[in-house]
Amino acid sequence: MAIPQFQNSRLTVPTLFNYIDAKHRGAGRHHNLSMSSGESERIAICCVLLDIVEAMGTSADIKSCRHYQSLRDKTDIADSDFEGARSVSVLSSLVTLKGMHYNKKMLLALTVCDLFSGQTPVPLNLRIAFETLMNAIEWPISFSEILAISRTE
Repeated sequence: MAIPQFQNSRLTVPTLFNYIDAKHRGAGRHHNLSMSSGESERIAICCVLLDIVEAMGTSADIKSCRHYQSLRDKTDIADSDFEGARSVSVLSSLVTLKGMHYNKKMLLALTVCDLFSGQTPVPLNLRIAFETLMNAIEWPISFSEILAISRTE
């Protein structure tokens, strides 16, 4: 499907994310426009974490992850944010997470690493998914790097 605005231009991933974000706002599938940026970030984090657990096909428990407590404390995530995340798209959440502070991005990376590290050895597809997520939110760190950081804490 061609996107009319981009037919004669060089489409980049950030441009595509911005287009998707705008389309989802209009379709009502994005965060409520009256939400604060903090609330939007919390819901976006929850949306991504829920999607990861679902894609893993396991009964991984986000709340038992070693770094989740720090992420929750830093962002004030509440159980209601996980409920709100169910009505938000992952792509629009990635757009929100791109603008998040780097300390929060690091805590999200550590939490995702905790989730993935529950599978030993960590499969290549999960390592690639991790790096794709980090690149999408403009926090380019490899799984090996974050695993090393995680183990030293």
